[in-house]
Amino acid sequence: MPVFVLSLLFGLVIIPNVLAGDSPAATHRPAPCLYAQESGGSEGASEESWDYDEDWDVGSDFSIADEEPDFTWRVDVAFENFIKTDRELHFEDAYKKQEVNARLDVKYGTSDKYLKSITDVYFFPTFLNEDVGDDYEYSRESRTHRNLRISSQSSEIIFRELYYNWLFDKYRLRIGNQIYPWGTADFLNSTSYLNPNDLRELILKDDDERRLGVPSVSAMMFFSDFTVEMVFVPCHTAVPLPSTDPVTDHFWAVDKVEDQYPVYFDESDPMAANSENFGYAARISSTYRGMDFSVSGYHGPDNDQLLVPVQTVLEPNESVGIRVEPRYFVVDYMGADFSMTYEDFAFNAEAAYSPNKRAVIDQDTDHPQDLEFPYDTERADYLSYSIGVNYFIPMHKLLPGHAGDSLFTMEWYQATYFDDKFEDPQLTDLLSLQFQDSYFDKRVKVWLATVFETRDGGMIFWPKLGYDFKNGFEVEVGYVAINGQGEGDYDEDSLFYYYRDNDIVMVNFTYAFP
Repeated sequence: MPVFVLSLLFGLVIIPNVLAGDSPAATHRPAPCLYAQESGGSEGASEESWDYDEDWDVGSDFSIADEEPDFTWRVDVAFENFIKTDRELHFEDAYKKQEVNARLDVKYGTSDKYLKSITDVYFFPTFLNEDVGDDYEYSRESRTHRNLRISSQSSEIIFRELYYNWLFDKYRLRIGNQIYPWGTADFLNSTSYLNPNDLRELILKDDDERRLGVPSVSAMMFFSDFTVEMVFVPCHTAVPLPSTDPVTDHFWAVDKVEDQYPVYFDESDPMAANSENFGYAARISSTYRGMDFSVSGYHGPDNDQLLVPVQTVLEPNESVGIRVEPRYFVVDYMGADFSMTYEDFAFNAEAAYSPNKRAVIDQDTDHPQDLEFPYDTERADYLSYSIGVNYFIPMHKLLPGHAGDSLFTMEWYQATYFDDKFEDPQLTDLLSLQFQDSYFDKRVKVWLATVFETRDGGMIFWPKLGYDFKNGFEVEVGYVAINGQGEGDYDEDSLFYYYRDNDIVMVNFTYAFP
């Protein structure tokens, strides 16, 4: 195990005296956020204070009274439709996504020992129209991934979480496909080292669909004043990217840069499954006088892919294109996060530093004849952080009888390399704003999110309006407008510039039961 992870564990001897307080083990608040995320705290911590040396008794942990196993389940079924707003397109051409998806959430066992499964199923109703999904395929070819994501062109099954849980008085063990919602940020988490993000729809997926589980073993130990979580990941999982090839282009794929050079992305393949690419992580969390905080570390494959231009491509009747290869490297991270509440406000911050994150060395694209392929990469010092605030608006004071939940969220995220010779990270300098509320006995739901890319001038404007019939059925209508400044210069164009023609109307129907 890497030295810095061992140092974190060695800190158990020192930190109890530093973190001592009146509050029980840390439990981070569930973030009411742009992408709703799970609690990142010490789940299931024992309320009884105990001393590690005096009270640790392995035998007592196995003497929990047997319970009758219980079976619980829930199914959410949705029909999602994305329609491009280009008025020049025929409706059949503008109809970009017609998808049926279902989530099955199952739990079987006792409160201490149980099997947990969250499975998502997606498919295009090609039996209604054989052209459905032509611009929105899940994968170029049928494939089963290491984290039990089974993909084909028109359907996909994701065993997002599938693990067995053992909970005892003073520790918890899990083995299987797991998601680790580390960090306190509401939008982008710097300390979420373990789970890759599904980038096939840019950043527009909800958080519970954007994060993918990883095969892993985790252990959590509960102390009176802090909690320790350790994770082992035996094999790397790659980031899904929108596919692009000369025949079929994904709706969210970048097909050209500088408005003239086609881009062809290789498959995002994971690193070899061997001991050199094992992942190790540890996190120590605590609460002190109403403030939640943690320190964490990681050694293993980076869950961020590095897009490296590797060669030029010449296709018939096309300009000279560029083939881009997603690459992964082993990296070390050290991070910390913090959150606290004050009256109607909740503040959060987190940061992660790496001394050896890989970066692409920048080249002058104004002189394409001088470009050298493949682009060189080097290790670099890297820092990412986010700072945010949530304001729980007392709307009942403004609107008598208002019974909904009103929330305004603002967050700033930045990622950077310490040396200017490297290309900037793909996602950085993002200011996200969100407002959500509900009215008329929480039947009418209003949601508005805006993301500004301040570095090069880009914006996503995303309002949604929903109605809950209170019988499990909901209808939601949304609109996504994307704009970004660009002058045909790869080094200066906004990321959102390449999606400026992807404005869509969203019409979604959802039914949940039981």
